[in-house]
Amino acid sequence: MKKCPDCGMVIANQAIRCPKCKYTFTSADESAGGGDSAAVTPQAAAVSAAATGKSEKVAGIMPMIEVNKDNVDTLYEQLKAAIVKRKTEFDHFIDFLENRTSWLTSPAEVKGSLACEKGLLIRSVAVAKQLLRIKDTIMPQLDEESAIIIALFHEVGKVGIEGKPLFIQEESSSLGSTSTLGLSFSSRLSGASSNSTPTYSINSKLVHMNVGVRSLFLVSQYMLLSDDEAQAISYGSDVELLGGKLSPYTLLLSTALQMQKTIYEDSDVVSGYSFTVIDAK
Repeated sequence: MKKCPDCGMVIANQAIRCPKCKYTFTSADESAGGGDSAAVTPQAAAVSAAATGKSEKVAGIMPMIEVNKDNVDTLYEQLKAAIVKRKTEFDHFIDFLENRTSWLTSPAEVKGSLACEKGLLIRSVAVAKQLLRIKDTIMPQLDEESAIIIALFHEVGKVGIEGKPLFIQEESSSLGSTSTLGLSFSSRLSGASSNSTPTYSINSKLVHMNVGVRSLFLVSQYMLLSDDEAQAISYGSDVELLGGKLSPYTLLLSTALQMQKTIYEDSDVVSGYSFTVIDAK
C-alpha cells in the first residue's frame, strides 16, 4: 500500500491516480515511497524488452513482427508479462477476459482477413507491437505499460459481455442451410466442422454500444485508468469524434491501428511497398 501525498489516502501500490483527490502518481513518487513500491526486476525488464522489440544491440526502428495464429499466444504472453506496476488489477481483468468471455477465440470483425478464430487477439497484439515501436521512435517519454494496456484493450468491447458475445458464429451445413451453433462463442468454435469456413453476425440481443464505449465499460470495472488512457480506449478507433483534441496516447493508438489494418493486414500492400515484416523469435 502507498499514501497519496496530497490527501493522505492509503491506496494500492498499482494505482496510478488517487480516487479521492485525483492526484496522479509519477515515477518520482514511486521512488520516494520506499519498499512498498513495485520495483521492476531485471527479469521483468528483459520480458518488457522482448514485448516491445527493443534491444541494445539493434539501432533504428525495429521491423514489424508478423502476428498470426501460430505465434500470437507467445507474443500475447510476453506483453502480459511486461505489466509490472499495475500487475494485480491487470491480472484480474485478464482472468475475467480469458475465463468468462470469448477474448481468446473471438474474431476481430464480421468480414475481412481477421474474421476468424483468434482474430481479435491477433489484431490487439499486433496493434500493441505497432504502438510500442512508434512510441519508442517518436514519443519514448510516454509510459510503456499504458501503451500496452490501451493497445491490448482498445477493441476488447468486441467480446460483448459475459454470457453475451458480440459475434455469433454460423456454419453452412452440408444441405446448404445456415444455422447458429450453440450457446457460447467458445463452444461454437470447438464444435464447428474443420472443413467449413465460419461466418459471423452481430448478436442482436446485446445492448448496442460503440466498441470504444463498451471497451471502456469493461476495462474500468477492473482497472483505474488515467484520463489519457480512457480517451485512447474510447476513441482510438473514432478519433474524428474528438474534433482534433487528441491526447498523445490517442494519437499514437489511432496511428498504430490504422497502420495495422491498412498495411500489415493486407499482404499485397506489404509486398507492393516493401514493408519489412519479420517472424517472431
